[in-house]
Amino acid sequence: MSLKLETERLNLQPFNKEDASRMKELANNQELATILGLPHPYELEHAEEWIAIQPEQIQKGLEYPLTIVTKKENKIIGTITIRIDKNNNKGELGYWMGREYWGNGFATEAVNKMIEFGFNQLNLNKVWASAISRNKASTIVLEKADLQKEGTLKQNKLLHGEYEDVDIYGILKEEYNR
Repeated sequence: MSLKLETERLNLQPFNKEDASRMKELANNQELATILGLPHPYELEHAEEWIAIQPEQIQKGLEYPLTIVTKKENKIIGTITIRIDKNNNKGELGYWMGREYWGNGFATEAVNKMIEFGFNQLNLNKVWASAISRNKASTIVLEKADLQKEGTLKQNKLLHGEYEDVDIYGILKEEYNR
């Protein structure tokens, strides 16, 4: 299975060790930290540790963390992952973009490609995602990718000392194929 996924403007591909400094640069953002629960400041060692475990995760089919790279500049602008729940044949999407790349449709493009990968290459029955309810940009991305809101989990996540509501979105393979 080739793990380089391509869209009109993006390449989604596995991380290299050399990507750690770029990920530190993108992730070291207070606004991002408050909606994702990332450590802030985000240090180089956070990125290095995360990237180091990825080859084994991919090999075991547990998750597929990929960089989001612009074709035009060949620059990493974010990351997208699908975590596999083998017992229930479903995948959980997770993604984020560097702050300066918000609002350009890159996240929607990457999410659509990862959903296609989940259904067509991993043969999943369902792809789902969660988003902090106040993170409207993320819920818009999920809706544009045809995921349906399945509900809201009240005060489901404790982020930086605040309880946050979490919206759950999903799409079934049969819905995707229609």
